[in-house]
Amino acid sequence: MADPARQATTESKTAPVTLRAVLFGLALSGILGVVTPFTDLRIQGTWIAASHLPMGPLFVLMLLTGLVGAASVRRGMGRLRITRAEMATVYILMLVGAGIPSFGLTEYLVPTLAGSNYFASAANKWAETFYRYIPRWLVPYSPHGAPQQPAMLSFYEGLRFGQSIPWRPWITPLLLWSLFAFTLFFCYLCLAAILRRQWIDNEKLPFPLAQLPIEMLREDGRPFLRNPLMWLGFAVPMIVHAFNGLHQYYPSVPSITLKLELNPYFTARPWNGMGLFWLWVLFSVIGFTYLLPLDLSFSLWFFFLLFKAQEVILSAMGNQPAYAGPYPVQVFAAQQMLGAFIVLFGSLIYLARPHLKHAWSEFWRPTSADRQEPMSFRVAIGGLAIGTLALSGMLAAAGMSFPLALAAILLLYFIAITLTRFVSESGLLFIQAPFRPSDLMAQVVGTSALGPANLTIFAFVQRIFMFDLRTFLLPSLLDGFRIADSRGLNRRSLARAMMLSVGIAAITSFASVLWIGYTYGGVNLQSWFAIGSPTGRFNELQSQIATPRPPTVGTFGWTALGVVIMLLLYALRLRYAGFLLHPMGYAMGPSWPMIQLWFSIFIGWLAKSALVRYGGTRAYVRARPFFLGLVLGEYSAAFLWLIVNGLTGVKGFSIGLT
Repeated sequence: MADPARQATTESKTAPVTLRAVLFGLALSGILGVVTPFTDLRIQGTWIAASHLPMGPLFVLMLLTGLVGAASVRRGMGRLRITRAEMATVYILMLVGAGIPSFGLTEYLVPTLAGSNYFASAANKWAETFYRYIPRWLVPYSPHGAPQQPAMLSFYEGLRFGQSIPWRPWITPLLLWSLFAFTLFFCYLCLAAILRRQWIDNEKLPFPLAQLPIEMLREDGRPFLRNPLMWLGFAVPMIVHAFNGLHQYYPSVPSITLKLELNPYFTARPWNGMGLFWLWVLFSVIGFTYLLPLDLSFSLWFFFLLFKAQEVILSAMGNQPAYAGPYPVQVFAAQQMLGAFIVLFGSLIYLARPHLKHAWSEFWRPTSADRQEPMSFRVAIGGLAIGTLALSGMLAAAGMSFPLALAAILLLYFIAITLTRFVSESGLLFIQAPFRPSDLMAQVVGTSALGPANLTIFAFVQRIFMFDLRTFLLPSLLDGFRIADSRGLNRRSLARAMMLSVGIAAITSFASVLWIGYTYGGVNLQSWFAIGSPTGRFNELQSQIATPRPPTVGTFGWTALGVVIMLLLYALRLRYAGFLLHPMGYAMGPSWPMIQLWFSIFIGWLAKSALVRYGGTRAYVRARPFFLGLVLGEYSAAFLWLIVNGLTGVKGFSIGLT
């Protein structure tokens, strides 16, 4: 049975991207830029933009489709009626802008710049070790002056009575970091334009995170929001989280345990060699897992447990757990992931050969064939090349070696494209790779060969743009284009509006984070963004410079093993049509996302397996609204409790991902 959500084709007539929809979407993106930092840093509840299906845009879409859309039809509002295509435009613009105020840019950028000065001390020797390698224009303080300068002190400790926010020191560094950020975001847009036809039209990837918005935007006489099964699924997380939220205020109200840490039950050797091991029920993840092929959902949780078994075996052999830098993934597993990434990336290029050949021919001899694309292939390929050189040049101007900077950007593309494939094909709410470009380089040459100047600039740029990619822009761009296709929106007009949305979200979130910091004091804000992230990164930098580390090429043996296993999995799938193990499950197996999501994926797989086995395809299709309701219910509960927490001042109640 065909996917009911795939209603539009690339051959269908495109719908215009209306000015009022663009203005409405941009305004909402700007509002999210203000609200998201406040909820993340001050309220400290569920992160509303910590995944590739952020809560804010989905909640707004529910209101638009369920309230505004219904009212405009019933009351005959004429020109004021908002169409489904306009709702899609608004949602897409919010989607691409939602991650920018959070992990995508601002909540890492501002505390990294301020924290590199505020937390400097005689004990950690930051100033003596790496301040000389920081250009004056890169940070909002003088790296050659006294540590803990006034503007940075007041950002973390709050303004005194009568003081005003010191905007001036921030103007130059924020403008320059914005230039770098928007160049990178434009390169992501170019990559999305190049990949779009191959992934959406040719391979017809499922884009699971786009399915719920598409379902809500349908106009086929069976409104999603009037389906009883959807509301039954919606009610389950709403009721559960209602008990847990009330328990936060009134401890006498019973709570329902959704997360269980298993490590305290495995304290004897070799079981204590396991890393983080949790059982965590996330209703939204269960709902999305229902949309996945059974072999993929099975493989995601199976390979996670297989990596846990490897940890136990290695512990029994006497190996002490060693972790991949700041990531909670053991080195042997991270290296196997690297090998799997190499093969997966290679397979993507191999499958896309005809498309890439066509794109290359369009670059040299443009025709009318690419007029329906977000941008012409000449602009996409040329823009990607020029943007990459510009990014490398900016890093070189900051003090990095140009070849090293270029290699870092290319390695980022390798990681970013591979991670995006996980979102587009497997529907993981957030993704993360347990290695950064500098980690891969240091394995080959050691940290001393990279040099203190390169390591210092790496410390800034990687923390902001390359360390935690759970909301980076590329997957949202492709999800946006998939949703646009379902409504027949003009992709080229939409692409321009997307970049405007990103810019507005950045500007408003810069102002929001600075106001929050100077008003409440960074030491009183969410501890990871304000304290843990900057101190952890610059303590690591100080250690790398003061105690250089030799190359660790021996760990590439695990990488080779990852390559071999991945190739074997692909070969078995080609040879045996019903082979159960999906290579993507192995490639993501031991990662931080799977540590959190594996048990919910298991429940979703189990539910779908039972329904398909005992009820067939008909039962699967009929139950689909129930599982999408689980997603919408959990997101709605999270959003509503954030509002309650904000109004009451209660902090810490969270039902989302961390």
